[in-house]
Amino acid sequence: MTKEELWQAVLAQIKFKISKANFATWFRNTEIVNKKNGVVFISVPNAFIGLAKVFSRNEEVRKILEEIQLVIFEAGTEFAQGKKFPEENYDKILETVNKIEVKIKKPGKFIVLEQNRRTAFLSVARSVVRRCERWAVSLYKEGKVSETLVKWLNKLSYLLYLLILLEMQEDENEGCGSTD
Repeated sequence: MTKEELWQAVLAQIKFKISKANFATWFRNTEIVNKKNGVVFISVPNAFIGLAKVFSRNEEVRKILEEIQLVIFEAGTEFAQGKKFPEENYDKILETVNKIEVKIKKPGKFIVLEQNRRTAFLSVARSVVRRCERWAVSLYKEGKVSETLVKWLNKLSYLLYLLILLEMQEDENEGCGSTD
């Protein structure tokens, strides 16, 4: 199975889980990118963040993910047009990380994060962001993107991890091992 066939199979499964409008908004023109291109497309992380947002039951998580989606558009302009990523976005994500860190209990050992659809979608989004971060580091070393963007992607990955823990903690507090 080629990358394109795999991606189309994934899209076919997602299409049945969300509304037609959401699917068209978040998954239009997404693709699996070859690292050799020297180009990073962030539409895929944005799509997975949107998917996680749709499935989250936590209003705060949904709001944070919505804000992240808007900032990802700004990040995309640095990749595509060379417009520098604003330092304020990095400062804001640090504030959000600090706000969430005080609300959660971090595990003292390695745990499986994918406990249900909500945490699994966040985990996939985090994984895709980590891949973008690695590509951004390579581009940074070539002088093609700013350090601020690389740092922001790193914090975004960490924030997604914290949001997974927040979702898991909410399930635990409700006394349910939700599978949705």
